[in-house]
Amino acid sequence: MIAGIDPGRWKIGVAFADGDALLFSAIIPAEKRTVLIKSFERGDWSLLEEWRQEGCIKNIENRRAEKICIGDGTSSREFAREFPFEYSKTDEYGTTLEARKIFWRLHPPGGIMKLVPLSLRTPPRNIDDLAAYAIILRAEGFSA
Repeated sequence: MIAGIDPGRWKIGVAFADGDALLFSAIIPAEKRTVLIKSFERGDWSLLEEWRQEGCIKNIENRRAEKICIGDGTSSREFAREFPFEYSKTDEYGTTLEARKIFWRLHPPGGIMKLVPLSLRTPPRNIDDLAAYAIILRAEGFSA
């Protein structure tokens, strides 16, 4: 299992994938980063359940993150100083746009929204978790 983290000033996107398959994702308030770190220490992903966005916690139960990829953008240095695990840095330029595409692939619009071009659609929620998933895809050589 691969973990991706998109650290930001106000929120942290985290995603877990097996190959290019998204297993679970969450958006954690930045002030709760210690909970995220604790979940990696213990392998207790249930600590992230309250912030779940995609997937199911059962998909990652009893599994360890074999690889961790952290985006190199906003607040990454600050986050990395507190993150006590081995990780690789990944260029996160453009991952927000990739996350939009991923959102609409996971949640295709219905009705008249099908006619609106992708570039004009705005997802109805924050997509930092999907940016973390895009970081995984990029690090592993998959396309978003």
